[in-house]
Amino acid sequence: MSQEEQTNPKENIAQNTPGGQRCSLCNIPQREVLMEFQRWKLVRTKTMKGHKERLMLFHKEHVRAVDEGSVGEAYLLLMKAGSKFFSYTDKWAIFEPVYATVPDHWHRVASDLDESAQDYGQILKTPRMIIDNHEGTIFRAYPDSGSLGQTGHST
Repeated sequence: MSQEEQTNPKENIAQNTPGGQRCSLCNIPQREVLMEFQRWKLVRTKTMKGHKERLMLFHKEHVRAVDEGSVGEAYLLLMKAGSKFFSYTDKWAIFEPVYATVPDHWHRVASDLDESAQDYGQILKTPRMIIDNHEGTIFRAYPDSGSLGQTGHST
């Protein structure tokens, strides 16, 4: 293994999914990590799907579920990082893992709301928290609403 590929041996342990396959999130190379926190890592997603920016925050440990406090911590970290990475757009969102390709490892994806992105139809079908960079509001949107309009209370 080259010096560039080496990571902390504890973090390089191959985790397996219940189906016996290696967990792709547990095996993301350290060089791809944009920001690292005590229990979380932030990376760009493997596929950008036509977005200028698309991020994923995931738990450092291979866990399927986390407690409510950890969920809140993850969202706060992602909102703070997102305000920097998504500063080019008015609104961006954090998505519930309805279409997650790695359901056995807790994570959340965030992206801009570009209508020309490959996954825009999927975005409209996904519960999401929308962050407005200019108004300073945060609100929930649900698939039933059919639009990116406000469906919840701003905070």
